[in-house]
Amino acid sequence: MARLRLGYTKSRTGCLRCKQRRVKCDETKPSCRACLRHGIECSLSTQPQSATASSPSTLGPSASASPSPGPRSGTGRRGKPQPVLLKPKSEPHLSPSDAPGDHDAAVAAQHATSPTNGSAVAQATSPSVHSPDPFPYLTRLVTGPPEEDTANWVFDLELLHHFTSSAFRTLMLSPTKDEQTDWLWQNEIPKQGFVHVYLLHQILAISSYHLAHLHPENRHAYTLRASQHLNAGIRRMRTALSNITPTNCHALFTASALLFIGSLAAWSTSGTKAANGPTLDDLVDVLILVKGIGSVLDSSQELLRSGPLSALFFQQAGAEPQANPALDRVELAVGDFLVEIAETETDDRVRAVIHGAAYRFVSVIRDALHKAPIAEYRVLLAWPIHMSDGLIPLLRQRNQAALALLSYYCVVLHSAALQGYWFMQGWAPGVIRDIAASATGPFKRHSAWALGWIAGHNMCMG
Repeated sequence: MARLRLGYTKSRTGCLRCKQRRVKCDETKPSCRACLRHGIECSLSTQPQSATASSPSTLGPSASASPSPGPRSGTGRRGKPQPVLLKPKSEPHLSPSDAPGDHDAAVAAQHATSPTNGSAVAQATSPSVHSPDPFPYLTRLVTGPPEEDTANWVFDLELLHHFTSSAFRTLMLSPTKDEQTDWLWQNEIPKQGFVHVYLLHQILAISSYHLAHLHPENRHAYTLRASQHLNAGIRRMRTALSNITPTNCHALFTASALLFIGSLAAWSTSGTKAANGPTLDDLVDVLILVKGIGSVLDSSQELLRSGPLSALFFQQAGAEPQANPALDRVELAVGDFLVEIAETETDDRVRAVIHGAAYRFVSVIRDALHKAPIAEYRVLLAWPIHMSDGLIPLLRQRNQAALALLSYYCVVLHSAALQGYWFMQGWAPGVIRDIAASATGPFKRHSAWALGWIAGHNMCMG
């Protein structure tokens, strides 16, 4: 028995997908609610404006059919609307065996039998994105709203793949292949990142910076995504650092080390000319970050050295010192500086701070030459960790003795960059120029020597 529908108005200008499904289209533009709900493109968004004003005869077979002899709707004897009896419509049976081509052929046949224009037929038969949904039976599987951030998570998957396949090998360059260290960076550390999200953010940031270094034509996109991950990682690390435990100390230490690399990479991959930076203050900011690594190390030193990251601590006790002309020269120069600072600095407090920092610098160099396969890298990380907190304010104030001491750190930084560390490139020349421009008095000769050494080795590179 037919159902009784009162006040029903048939949709004659609905979208192709609703017609195919034999449901009423609300004709909302640019996308009807049904297509919007299922997350597919509506054919109404592609119809020209003139199509909406065209006559019903141009919109499909239902519109071109002649009206039936009986009144479909109208008024009765007293001018009141009369009920309309409609034959009930059953939903089309859609089975998984329905091939996409069958649906396209059916739609094409339907439009071929009606006086439609050529563009409508093209829309129905073309396999382009503007065609009706070729897989309507899949819509029942859609249980949530359309994915909004597909580009971001696909981008991040690219970054993770690049880190585990390539970028991890550039973080610690060793003269001999260290399979254990490679395994840590490629497997163990990403695995910890899935538990401690701040570490995962730092991993993705480093990978994105490395891709910016490799593909300068896409530098902007990669550096932008890297900075987003770097910032997200820092925000989460601040919370974790307030409660260092045996469970999270390994991830915090690794994240801090990657933050050091990321802070250097943020400038080295930016494409900025060396004349515009980085500056002394930029390097001081990095030194402060490295001291943060020291806070994690001090609180959990035994756990870190005996835990899953033990291979990162460069233990080669008992080995013969390695020949390293750059560090040997810096060690002698800082030794002379120790004598000079004791004789020339009149401020007792300043003399104590700088003398202590210089002494630790020499000790770190000697220790690295005996224990580390990558001596410059160890010096760059170890000296800021062990130097006194009082040196940072002196550097901010551009104290001449403090600037002279930092000049030798720039020599070590440049020596490491010459070995192929992409994230250190450009740092030493920019900072030493800034130091030399501020240097005056008897300590100026130290920054002048460092400037000459760095400039000379730059020419050797070219």
